[in-house]
Order: sequence, then structure tokens, then C-alpha cells
Amino acid sequence: MTSPEASRRARTAVLATCGLYAAYGVMGLVPGLAMVRGAALVAAFYFLPGWLLRDAPEVQARYQVGPDGPIPPWSWRAVRWAVGACLLVFPPFMLGFWWFYDEVCAGDLRVLSPALWVEQATPWAGGLEHYLERLCRSHSGSFWPESLRLPATWTSYGGLGFVLQVVEGLFAVALAEEVFHRGYLMSALEERFPPRRKILGAQIGVAAVLSSLLFAVGHLVGMAQAARLATFFPALVFAWLWRRSGNLWAPALFHMSANLLMELLLASTFRA
Repeated sequence: MTSPEASRRARTAVLATCGLYAAYGVMGLVPGLAMVRGAALVAAFYFLPGWLLRDAPEVQARYQVGPDGPIPPWSWRAVRWAVGACLLVFPPFMLGFWWFYDEVCAGDLRVLSPALWVEQATPWAGGLEHYLERLCRSHSGSFWPESLRLPATWTSYGGLGFVLQVVEGLFAVALAEEVFHRGYLMSALEERFPPRRKILGAQIGVAAVLSSLLFAVGHLVGMAQAARLATFFPALVFAWLWRRSGNLWAPALFHMSANLLMELLLASTFRA
């Protein structure tokens, strides 16, 4: 039976997530706050979980959101799991990416039928089609990209752009999001909804699904496009890595690598 304390922590985590994204959305309505808004969100991802659990240092340690700081303990085991996941997931993902845009940019939207059907019932009806129409104007026109082209941000600052992208992508995006969504939100939900089964060696259940759903919906606040909901699927991989490795660095490193791969694929598949 779930304890009242576990239920309270899960409820607080969900309300904190919704409140955080609501505040982020409201700040977006104020002109000139873009940088402050982004910095505030990252700071909240890192520090809000520890503050909410300030009276429970043992829970902070279990969630890896404290008690000595917001950065999870380093683990080489987590690095190995992240590298293994990249080697396993990225090759089929790249083929799927090229196949998807080869089909869509040729005018075949059947693969998107479920997403388009859902979008029709939202305020963003037609947004996905308009987005793809604009993007596909610069499609290479073939399944394989003509060559691998590095994103402009990677080659800026005399070649230091890639280093900056890695640092920013890891500490301002991937690790911050993993600390909050997997370390705090998912862990709190797991106490309320304990996982009942193992999937490829990791205890995964309703909490992983719910936290991934909130993660995906949160992405709509930054950019109101129904396609952003697709982040639900990589979030399930992040959740699995968190539980399989036992350390938040595993999903954070995989998360960062996946974002960098997406930048490379977009730069290579679509002409600037």
C-alpha cells in the first residue's frame, strides 16, 4: 500500500512541474525576458527538487537531487550505459529519420495521419503541415544526404562552437532536464505507482509513462507545435536508462548526444 507521504510527494512533484511550466509560459508573454526566462527554468530544474525535499535528505540522495548539491554523483558505469545506448539506438534512428523525410517531403503524409488527426482538435491545427512544407523546401531530394554537413553553430568561434554546444547542451539542457524529470518527477511518481515489471532489465511502469508525458507536454510551452509531443518517445528511453544504470548521468549523456545527432541530421538533410 502506498504511504500518505509517498502520495504527497508524487502530488507535489506533479503540481511543481505544472506550475513551473505555467510560470515559464507566462514569462514568455513579457517582451525582453527570453534569456532570463531560460536561465530561470534551468535554475528551477536544478534547485527546485532539492528545495521541495529539503527536509528529507535521504529522499534527495535516492532521487539524486541532493543533499550536497544539484549535480548527480559521477559514474563511469553511467557513461558505459550511455555509450551502449547510443550505439544501439542511433543507427536505426538515422535510417528512420531519412526514410521519414524522404516520404514526407515527397508529399506522402500517411505516416503522419494519427498526428494530423489529433492536431485537428487542437488550436495548432495545420501547424505541422505548414512546418513540414517550409522545411521540405530545402530537402536534398534523395534518401541519403549528399554529405554530412556540420551545423553552423559547431564551426563558429574558430572551431570552439562545438565545445560550447556540448557544454551548453549537457549542463543547460540535458542534465538539467534529467535531474528534474527523471530524478525528481519520475522517482516521486514511482513511489506512488511502483513499477510492476521489468523491461530489458529495468523496473519500468506507469511513473515512467506519466513523467514522459509531462516532459513532452512541457515542450509545447517553449514552442506550440504538436510535433513537439514526439519527445515523449525519447523520454521513455531516458527513463529506462535512469533505472537500468541507476545514475542520472546515463540519460543525461544520451539525451545530449541525441540532441547533437538531431542537429547534425537536420544540417545534413536540409540545405541552409
